[in-house]
Amino acid sequence: MEKKNFFESIYENADHEDLAAIPWATLAPNVYLEKHLSQHDVVSGKKALVIGCGLGDDALILEKHGYEVDAIDISPSAIALAKKRHPESKVDFHVGDIYDMPESSIGKYDFVYEGLTIQSLPPKDRKTLVSIIVSLVIEGGELLVYANTQNDEDSYGGPPWPLYDDEFKLFENEGLEKVHEEKEDINKPIAPYHCCVLYRK
Repeated sequence: MEKKNFFESIYENADHEDLAAIPWATLAPNVYLEKHLSQHDVVSGKKALVIGCGLGDDALILEKHGYEVDAIDISPSAIALAKKRHPESKVDFHVGDIYDMPESSIGKYDFVYEGLTIQSLPPKDRKTLVSIIVSLVIEGGELLVYANTQNDEDSYGGPPWPLYDDEFKLFENEGLEKVHEEKEDINKPIAPYHCCVLYRK
């Protein structure tokens, strides 16, 4: 699959001594995810999923917060690197395709984190991807979505393809309630905003 080949080539050819050179790798958990978790008590017995986990930092902070974490990425090399970086972790890092989730994952997760994955995939697939992601959240569970965004009159091309503001409403159209939203102007000419939205099912 084309998308698999693209991401796999990036991770497969990465300099293992300089993983920060991977364009989207920060080697730290997402700041919005970290902030969200810091505002809530440590949990026990709850399940979390990280979509497009990359090098594993978001999965690790969820594990530290008490979640039993599944972390998927379409790139086998990314999963191998995540396991190598976090050998003591109990996170279930495994190769997975968001387009082809197992039936057992439907309604399984108390918390799902989606950061920058949707915008990295073809815009024509957005409604399908949102429907799949929402289906993974248990009733009463939460979904945290982080993306770069653009003004509705702008079009920057891609990949990645930043989300428009109204595309966040796709999650509400699938039955989620928007609980909280943060939008930050990062003063860039392309995809000028960071946006993070918390939803509840």
